[in-house]
Amino acid sequence: MNHISVSPNLPLEPALVRVRSLSKNFGANRVLDNVNLDVRQGEVRCLIGPSGSGKSTLLRCLNGLTDFDDGAVVLDGTRVGYAERGGALRPWTSREAAFFRRRVGLVSQHVNLFSHRTVIENVIEGPVQVLGTPRAEAVRAASELLARVGLSDKHDSYPSQLSGGQQQRAAIARALAMEPKVMLFDEATSALDPELVGEVLNVMQALARDGMTMVVVTHEMRFAEEVGDTIAVMDAGRVIEDGTAADVFGRPTNQRTADFLKDHSGFRRQ
Repeated sequence: MNHISVSPNLPLEPALVRVRSLSKNFGANRVLDNVNLDVRQGEVRCLIGPSGSGKSTLLRCLNGLTDFDDGAVVLDGTRVGYAERGGALRPWTSREAAFFRRRVGLVSQHVNLFSHRTVIENVIEGPVQVLGTPRAEAVRAASELLARVGLSDKHDSYPSQLSGGQQQRAAIARALAMEPKVMLFDEATSALDPELVGEVLNVMQALARDGMTMVVVTHEMRFAEEVGDTIAVMDAGRVIEDGTAADVFGRPTNQRTADFLKDHSGFRRQ
């Protein structure tokens, strides 16, 4: 990671996730430009906007998978990417990064299940290998999670034997097995056939009802409108509009937001 030009004395105000003045460049391309964002405990925060607007990059900055050039991210009191040593901020070691990521679940369009392991073996991998959970206890918890996502009958199946929607639900169970503080969803349904999208969104909606803190990058506008508590609209690396779902969808104040929503007026209804 590069040196970052922020003070180490960032105030930790009451928000589970706090993003301040976040900027990220890929070469000459500025993909995040002075982004500010808060996510409260139990909130469903949806990020919408045109492709290439920086949504996925922002999500990856939240759990330290992508470094950034300026600004700060604090998640549950921990500054992401940097630790204070000797009175100065230094980049995380690989061990510090791995320890932090246990607290953040990430589900993307690329499922990345272990193809040579059964569904339940995929789900217990993290708790057993990373958290040190006894195997029998991990299996019991995994069984409960698979029931929660509607895969009670798929314990011994391999990923290749599952539909795309089932694979994605298994990936959600795997992420939940680590008992994360926040779940990040990066276009989790974009690679699915239309008839499979609903089953994944229904699981996400159930998580929201259960109070899971979620940051969701999505093009599923109906889901964002009905399930999202707050909506951040991104364009060209900036947050151009931020408010409640009712305000953003019903009374957008930015013309770019209004144009984007008009272009997506035919979004799928669940």
